Amino acid sequence: MAPHLSKGQTARWNKRLAETTTNKARAAALWDLARLLAGTDDKAWADLVLLLQRWTREQQGRPTSS
Repeated sequence: MAPHLSKGQTARWNKRLAETTTNKARAAALWDLARLLAGTDDKAWADLVLLLQRWTREQQGRPTSS
């Protein structure tokens, strides 16, 4: 993955994720964080998309394949 987060950035993201009260809000925050972490690395972005799609299906109670 591209960038490493500074302590301040990590604290900001931890706070943002902790403040989410619904899966919808948490998902939006996770997608934003994934895009930041992937940077311009298309392979990293593709891997994160698959991970987040699986998480979303699990949160919706739908089975995952793998």
